[in-house]
Amino acid sequence: MKELLLRYRFAPLVLAMFLVFAAPCYAVHWTCSQTGPSTWTYTLQIDPLDNYDISQTSTTITMTGLSGVTSATGPTSSDFPPGINAMILAWTPQVLNGGTEVVWTINSGGTGNFDSVQHVFGFSITAPGAVNGNAPFATSGFQVDDDGPMRDISGTVAGPTASAAPTPAPATLLLMSIGLLLAGSYVAIRRRQQASE
Repeated sequence: MKELLLRYRFAPLVLAMFLVFAAPCYAVHWTCSQTGPSTWTYTLQIDPLDNYDISQTSTTITMTGLSGVTSATGPTSSDFPPGINAMILAWTPQVLNGGTEVVWTINSGGTGNFDSVQHVFGFSITAPGAVNGNAPFATSGFQVDDDGPMRDISGTVAGPTASAAPTPAPATLLLMSIGLLLAGSYVAIRRRQQASE
């Protein structure tokens, strides 16, 4: 038992040193920041030292499994400094496959390699008549600067994933109510007639 304790007495120290010196694992984040009756808005978070267009000529964010998308827009603002802000907003959206997929593409040459968290706001999807659900997404082209490790992510995020059931017009509801009332009256009259016979 004493030999076993001596053998493993340095294990906690080794583990603590590993945790202290391990490099933090950063990645980008893609989140839905607002949903409305027909518009979904997204924020891209770029973590410290993450960049894009380092090993490939363009970077993409792709959402699939959507329903009824009629349009999409690129971002509207960021918290990047003015010199980089215009470049970081140059994402071009495409609505593909009959409104079931949206791809944003950028090929403007990188984030500037900041050592702080930065955000790009206002990516949007418009899908009138769609309902909220979980839509798959994936990025391609994010990585640490100077050909470092890739930082691409995939997962699900809120998005327009199914068409809403059509709501009957008020006139249609009125006609349906009158029809049910007449049918109920007819049944009641027939029962009275049968009871009196």
